Amino acid sequence: MKVVMLVVIAASFLGLGGCAASGSSLARADSMDANIDQEKIVTVNQWSRDHGATTIWVTLPTKPRVTLAKETL
Repeated sequence: MKVVMLVVIAASFLGLGGCAASGSSLARADSMDANIDQEKIVTVNQWSRDHGATTIWVTLPTKPRVTLAKETL
């Protein structure tokens, strides 16, 4: 019984490792990099450094989304 349980646990770890290495999270991270507002990060970090403060980013600022207004008939 213990051998079967060890085999099941080992197979689970191998399966989860394969999911983690699939690269889907990497593709998502690349698309998120394009939305990060680098200019705001640099501006805030410079201001805080000039004023003797430290900025710790919990959530990086993102660029505002541009939406097109729907045409009305």
